[in-house]
Formats: sequence, structure tokens, C-alpha cells
Amino acid sequence: MSTSTRHPAPPYGVAIQSAISEGKLPQMKALLKQRDTSKPEPKELSTAYEKLAKEVARLEKH
Repeated sequence: MSTSTRHPAPPYGVAIQSAISEGKLPQMKALLKQRDTSKPEPKELSTAYEKLAKEVARLEKH
């Protein structure tokens, strides 16, 4: 096992960051549709979704 001090990332958090960094609008939209707002989510994941929504809005303006 690794002895690094990385913090665990929510599984979808990684996918969200990847989609944003690669600029893949269809993937970003798909991830937003998968969000289940009926369940509580970790703060990190909530923040990632907020960034994702802002990036989708920014890309759609162009």
C-alpha cells in the first residue's frame, strides 16, 4: 500500500474533475444528470458539482 497522505476522493469527483479539465461538455452534462439530489453528499462532491455546473454554463455561452 502507498504511504502517501492523499485524501480519498468521491468516485464521481474524479470523473467530474476529469471532464472539466478535458473540456468534454457532453460528459459534463451527463454527470450533472446523474446527480442524485435526494441524498446527502460529501462537501467535496457538492463543490465539484457546483464547479461542473459553472463550467457547463460557461461553455454553453460560447
